[in-house]
Amino acid sequence: MENPHRPSGRPGRPPKQENLSRAINLGFENLADQAEDQVRWLGGEAAGDEWRVPVLEDVIAVDRAERRLTTAAGRPVGPHWAILVLHYLAIRARPEAMPPRVTFADLPTARSYAGVYQGRVIARLCRTAGRTVEKLSAAAESLGARRVETDEGDLVFDFDLFPRLTHRLIWHAPDDEFPASATLLLPPNIEEYLCSEDIVVLSECLVARLGGRPF
Repeated sequence: MENPHRPSGRPGRPPKQENLSRAINLGFENLADQAEDQVRWLGGEAAGDEWRVPVLEDVIAVDRAERRLTTAAGRPVGPHWAILVLHYLAIRARPEAMPPRVTFADLPTARSYAGVYQGRVIARLCRTAGRTVEKLSAAAESLGARRVETDEGDLVFDFDLFPRLTHRLIWHAPDDEFPASATLLLPPNIEEYLCSEDIVVLSECLVARLGGRPF
């Protein structure tokens, strides 16, 4: 039977019963035979046992010998971001580059998670960093987001979570009748990079960073 953690195109997510430390160890195991030219195609730098990849406004260093991930400032990366970085760098396929233009609920294998995604990502965003124009603008700019001039919303930003994965946040300001609302657009083929569970966690991690949480 094929190893579920090592599919041909994108890495799978460890079973829910596995703890975070085990998931990180599996992530490093999946990098053992990853080609350096694939890492470079993914937008990273590969030099021996230390690989680097831009993530939002920072660059994450992956020390494969020590099994450690750190930010550019040398701070340890938390387990959720660590797993996402390891999964991204373990991608074997080379999907076509696509701009963000679909919602999570539009993804073929993600629809059963749509309610979870709405609560854990969109609702949380609107309760935290997305409460006001000023708060969201400052938070987005601090993460290196690009302001998009469009009439789709009151604020629209593109976030390069990884070099080949951009999310677009469309935010609508609250008024006398309705609270703030938001839509997060993803590349249509994002499931060729990451599995559904990872996509949820990646979006959650973006919201956490907008709220001031570290990697």
